This record gives sequence, C-alpha cells and structure tokens, in this order.
Amino acid sequence: MRELLLVVHIFLAIIWAGGIMFIGWGVFPATLKLSLARQRYFLISLMKNTHYLFTLAGTFVIFTGILLGTVFGPIKTWGFLWHTTYGNIFIAALIIGLITLLWGMLVGYREMMIIFKDEFLWKEAEKGNKKPLIGQLIRLAALESVEVVGFVALVFLMVAF
Repeated sequence: MRELLLVVHIFLAIIWAGGIMFIGWGVFPATLKLSLARQRYFLISLMKNTHYLFTLAGTFVIFTGILLGTVFGPIKTWGFLWHTTYGNIFIAALIIGLITLLWGMLVGYREMMIIFKDEFLWKEAEKGNKKPLIGQLIRLAALESVEVVGFVALVFLMVAF
C-alpha cells in the first residue's frame, strides 16, 4: 500500500510542479506568437481551467506526503518530528509545500488574473505602448518564482536526504 501511495504522491507532484513550470516556461512563451487579444483570451481561459487542477494536485501531494510520513512511515510521536533528521525534513517539506501551495493559490493566481483582466494594460499594448504590460509581466514572473523556488527546495529535500 505504501508503494502505491508513493506512486500517487510522485505522480501528483509531477502534475503540480511540472504543470505550473510547463505553463510558465513552455505555454506562455508560445503565446507570444499570438495577437495580444488572442494571447490574453487564451491565458485567461488557460488559467481558469488549470488553476483548480494544480491546486487540487498540490493539496493531494501534501496530503499523501503526510500519510507517507505518518500512517505509512516512521512518524508515530511528536518527539520523532523534533528529534530526528527524518522528522525535521518532514516538517521542513510540509512547511515549504504549504507555503508554495498557498502562494500559488492566493498570490500568484490572483496577481496573474489581475494582469490578464486589466483592460488598460492590454489596450495600451495594442496601441504600441507595451512597456506597462511588460513591466507587469516581469513583476508576475518574479512573484511566480517563489513557487519554483519552493518546488526546487522540495525536490532537494526529497532527493538529498
């Protein structure tokens, strides 16, 4: 049962982290070939349709991780969390996972939709003044880098220890 849960955990982590990174580094750059109006419409639709999938996947990654460490793992007491390397890594991964998930849900997605729905930014860009839109997209990329750092930290904790 533990092995099956581990496969589910890894599969969901690939969907969560891989999906977000694929959109940011694969899909978004490809949309730059579209007209601004189509690009905006596509990105709004994409984010509305994938946000819940990624949130659900991230939630279940954290849930299965908790099960793998406790019910199907060595953590049986609170003392084990605080006084063992495994327990410390477990706590660190849980905190980083929760922060990463909450950041994506409450900050990244919200800011992304604000930018994509901002009529002024997109109308100005269509008129040739792309500087405000590009500035906001650069700010968004910086905000979203928090999630990527979280994913990298989680992979490091899972592989290195």
